[in-house]
Amino acid sequence: MSQSQSPPSVLWFQLIGLSLIQGAITLTWLLYRLYLPQLLADFGFAGLSATILIIENALGIILEPVAGNFSDRQRYWMGTRFPFISLGVILASGLFIAIPTFFIFGQSFKNLYWIFPVLLILWSVAMALFRSPATALLAQYAIDTKLPQAMSLLIFVGGIVGAIRPISSEFILSLGAGITFTLGSIVLLSSVGILRAFNPDLTVFSPVDNSQKKLYLKHLILIGILGFFMALATRLLLGEFAPKVIQSLGVNVKWMMFTGLLLLAFASIPAGLIAVKIGNHKATLIGLIATAVLLVPLTFISHPILFLLILLLIVSYSFVANGIIPIAFSLVPSQKAGLGIGIYFGAFSLAMAGYDLIVKQPGKVNLFVSSALGIMFFLTLAIVIRLIPKLTFSNQTV
Repeated sequence: MSQSQSPPSVLWFQLIGLSLIQGAITLTWLLYRLYLPQLLADFGFAGLSATILIIENALGIILEPVAGNFSDRQRYWMGTRFPFISLGVILASGLFIAIPTFFIFGQSFKNLYWIFPVLLILWSVAMALFRSPATALLAQYAIDTKLPQAMSLLIFVGGIVGAIRPISSEFILSLGAGITFTLGSIVLLSSVGILRAFNPDLTVFSPVDNSQKKLYLKHLILIGILGFFMALATRLLLGEFAPKVIQSLGVNVKWMMFTGLLLLAFASIPAGLIAVKIGNHKATLIGLIATAVLLVPLTFISHPILFLLILLLIVSYSFVANGIIPIAFSLVPSQKAGLGIGIYFGAFSLAMAGYDLIVKQPGKVNLFVSSALGIMFFLTLAIVIRLIPKLTFSNQTV
């Protein structure tokens, strides 16, 4: 007698393809931000890089939810999100090559210099067009209870790529914009090609059908709050607080940041498994509270024990990084995953734009200020997540 096999709870091949896209997104943004000040300065736009980044984040506030919602509609009409993702990737890859091309050949046309910053902004628009639709695929590739484990793979690949920045900036800049941007474009195109080969339209069978779940305005507001405070908490922790704490230890900041980011990437895998075991809400709450608590001794203690505290911080934050987006997905019906994650990324962009507008020089925020604000933001997230079961899934719309 043949035994029927239960359907998989995670589509691993599709998830691997999606994680490669996440890694390619991280890589292209890493390369872009490394070269942005240099390219603008050579065109006579020195000091404009901060303004460009603010404009790009401001555009993301609108573009992310619009693109996500359009991909939801496309999936409803055509049964797939992939054509929209492919279009965004092709546009982004083409514009990514166009940036160094215009930089090399456009300098002889001084009356056309204004095109260059416009080209940079158009590239960021193309990137925003496919990020939410691509991330929405995560909800197709894992059942709700397995989403933290699936998310951990995206964080692992993206984290591995992002970890190289502290130690590779000089090497990357030495390659030149032409070679670097071409390689980045090839990696981006290759990643979407790999996902295409794995049949990206497959959907995991879920024993719980949440397609009948209604879409409530209050749920979208909660997702926006999660994205907004997650952006601020992460920016303060990784961009302001951690480098200053490491510097106080008297060690090489670049290599220590590389090691810390690498450990954070690897910590995401066991964190995802634990979150599946004990429940994602509980794991995320533990991570948020532990991260906020650990910021206190890390602020005031100057002792070798800081190395142990940093390791504990990496572990606690990995639960947060794994858990927030699955919680956002849980607040919307499956057929509106693109809109939900688009709202999350839009709010994330809003926080980043506001941060860049207020903090003129990143990395210059006082240690005590960054610690206090970080504690406040992580605890705010904990309160919101703790209240979500009471605020959602009622029969009354807001």
